[in-house]
Amino acid sequence: MSNNELYEHKRSDTVKWVLTLFAFILVGVMLAGIILGWFDKKDELPVEEEQTEQAAVTDGEGNAMDEDIVYPMPEKMSFSAAAFAEPLAQFGEPTGTVTSEQSVDVRIEAYVYPESAANKEVDFSVTWGNAPTHGSEEVTNYLTVTPDSDGSTTATVSCKKAFGDDTIIITVTTREGGYTATCTVTFTGIASGIEITSSTATKKSTSARGEYYELGTSKTYTFDIGLTNAFDDAAGNLSVTEIGGEGNMYFGNGSYNDGGYINFTDMVQKSIGEFADEFITSATISGNALTVKTGSKILENYYSSYGPDEYFITDIYYDRYVIEMNDDWSIKDSSDTFRNQNAQSNAQNIGSCYFYVTVKDGISGLTETVRLWLVSSVNGVALSQTELEF
Repeated sequence: MSNNELYEHKRSDTVKWVLTLFAFILVGVMLAGIILGWFDKKDELPVEEEQTEQAAVTDGEGNAMDEDIVYPMPEKMSFSAAAFAEPLAQFGEPTGTVTSEQSVDVRIEAYVYPESAANKEVDFSVTWGNAPTHGSEEVTNYLTVTPDSDGSTTATVSCKKAFGDDTIIITVTTREGGYTATCTVTFTGIASGIEITSSTATKKSTSARGEYYELGTSKTYTFDIGLTNAFDDAAGNLSVTEIGGEGNMYFGNGSYNDGGYINFTDMVQKSIGEFADEFITSATISGNALTVKTGSKILENYYSSYGPDEYFITDIYYDRYVIEMNDDWSIKDSSDTFRNQNAQSNAQNIGSCYFYVTVKDGISGLTETVRLWLVSSVNGVALSQTELEF
């Protein structure tokens, strides 16, 4: 090999190495871009809120049963009321209406033993369980079993209506030998809506506060919690999750002087949610009834506690709702200006404030909040006699 050939060969190898290195760098840059872009896209994905989904049909162990799969006939099966909401909407029917087209279906298969049996034909039937409340009606109005063909071991189970706490028994019987197996079907009424109403409290509505119930002080009220689904037949596991308040008001430490004028110090704006349990003292649930008990004060008269000042001249009312006094005093200091500004702010904003109780159904995951406002149960006081003699 001549020197020129050797030089050309080395130069060729150098070019190859440079091109190879450049190719590796280019591939690395592209991969890095793809990876970074993938992460960027991940960051751009919308965050989905966690939702409570209920299976349309479950077996005895709570496993979901898909309508597109054929399942070995279980010993127990349960249909969910939540499954009927979508079919109702598709047919444009109002809540509680049943249509002939509407049903929730699941496919099952019975197994005949031994596998070598020559005749595997079976018959399916449905009957009410013990002491049914719907026993005067045909069971097939609620549940049907339709075999794929005459004698077929596979069939479609269709739930058409809610049947409450009743049970329905599916029985499969072999045509040869008369052997039987059964499946117990129940209905789980899962709510698709929740509503809180009361016949003992006065319902009102304003543009600022919205719909709310007006409650008197030191009283007990009962609210009905309605759980609804496609057939108005829902079971629930209800609980109170929160007692709170919405709105910010000015509070301060107030003391009355001889003229009935109240002096305020340490005024600060606070959420009325901090004092909510002073107004809604109790909220409990029994069955589908919510019982609410109220405190003895309305917000305009609120204070958390009181006690004598350091000189034992007057009492100090702590966390007192700041009010404006319309007196004819001749002397005012700078604190009066702030007091009146805060009092006027309270007067303007109190119309949008409210207390609330939130209820949750543990089965469906639905929540509902009822707004409440307290007014005085006392309208005045009078004496039976204006003069007393001793």
